Amino acid sequence: MQLDMTSARESLRSLAASQGWLKPILRTVGDARCRAWDLVHGVDTCGDLPLLKLNFENEHKTRGLEYQSHHPSIIRAGLNLLQIRHQDYTFVDFGCGKGRVMLVASEFPFRRIIGVEFAPPLAELARQNIRMYRAQNQKCREIEAITVDAAEYELAAEPQVLYFYSPFARQVMDRVVQNIEESLRSSPRDMLVLFSGILPMRDAAFGSRPGFERLHRGRYMDLYRHRKMLQ
Repeated sequence: MQLDMTSARESLRSLAASQGWLKPILRTVGDARCRAWDLVHGVDTCGDLPLLKLNFENEHKTRGLEYQSHHPSIIRAGLNLLQIRHQDYTFVDFGCGKGRVMLVASEFPFRRIIGVEFAPPLAELARQNIRMYRAQNQKCREIEAITVDAAEYELAAEPQVLYFYSPFARQVMDRVVQNIEESLRSSPRDMLVLFSGILPMRDAAFGSRPGFERLHRGRYMDLYRHRKMLQ
């Protein structure tokens, strides 16, 4: 009996874990798949990009992690976990980098999509990608990337889906989560969080917060929902 694609991928990962020489080969294959997606959609979202190599100044520059992004299929799988009426929610990508997550999110009919990026060179690349993006299945066209420090960003008082791909060191992430909690206390509303990264980072960011309930834990991503305050 033939293995399905998911089983095949899991078998490859298991093999790579036991055979170190396979890892660079699989990484090359993954990079090629991402570049193919970029080519099809007329954008440039691939590659890892350390913040320290970018020409800008910010007090949190050394605490930010390098730009990197999952393959669109992994991002899409996370978004498919959401059991919501997308038109009622704004999607916010914290540390949006070149904007790939926003572009994949636009396949869903969100009310609007916002990318928060404190590195001006990356924010400008994200804006270019938004302008150049081509996709027949795009359902949201209200997309913008704003240049702002995530630790200073103020959320609008509206239902939201927040997305994080381990974008910040612990000190900055704590400030961002504190701001989110203050926003929710000021304006109680529905809020969901998709957080990708290693398990200790997921737990430290939202898993240990009593105000958030974990709805799903996957290989790549957790899904959390704010516990609404009792009226």
